[in-house]
Amino acid sequence: MLREWLGTTSLDELRARHLRRSPLARPSSVTDPVGLLDWERLAAVLAAEPGPDVLVVARGRLLPFPAPRALDELRGYLRLGVGLCVRHAERCHPALRAVADAFDADLGAAQVQLFVTPGGTHGFGWHYDDEDVFIAQTAGVKDYYFRANTVAADRAAHGSVFGCYAEETSPLCTATLCPGDFLYVPARWWHMAVCRETALSVSVGVRPRDA
Repeated sequence: MLREWLGTTSLDELRARHLRRSPLARPSSVTDPVGLLDWERLAAVLAAEPGPDVLVVARGRLLPFPAPRALDELRGYLRLGVGLCVRHAERCHPALRAVADAFDADLGAAQVQLFVTPGGTHGFGWHYDDEDVFIAQTAGVKDYYFRANTVAADRAAHGSVFGCYAEETSPLCTATLCPGDFLYVPARWWHMAVCRETALSVSVGVRPRDA
C-alpha cells in the first residue's frame, strides 16, 4: 500500500531521502480513495463496539462533546463547524487494520487515524507528532501547511510545548490535497490543515524500525 501511495518514489528512496528528513507529496497516487475511506466506512467505524477513540475538535480546540455514533449525529456537528479525529481506527474495521499491517510490514509499527473536517475550518492547530505521518486524502479538498521544527524538535509532542510554534522561523511549505492525493510529513515537523470543503482523510502514524 505504501509503495502505491509513494507513486514514482521507491521505498528505498523514501528511506534514504525523506524519512525523518523532508516532506513528500504525490498527486493521484492513492488509486482507490473511496475504497479506503468513505462515509459508509466512517459510519461503520463510529458504530463499532466498543466505541472508537474519538476526539471532537474545532479550530484548534478539543471540545467536551460526546463522540457521535452515527452519521446523522456527525452531520449535526459538521453543521456547527465541528469535526472529528478518530484514533486507532485500525481497531474498528478490518480494512483499516489491513492498512496498519501493510505499513508495519514496510516500515514499522503503525496506527491509523481518520479526520473528518467541515469546509472552511480546521481541526488541530499547529502541532507536531512523534511519529512519521502518511496522509491520504479521500474526500474533499484540504490545504496542508508544514515546516521544519527548529525550536522544539528535541521535545516529545505534547500540547504544553506546541506554543513554541510562535518562535518558529523555518520556511513555510504548503500542499493542496484532493481525493487520491498523498502527503508525507516527517516526525517532529510542524503541520496543520485547513479545509476548503468538508473532507475525509486517513493519516497513518508510523515509528520506523530503522529510524
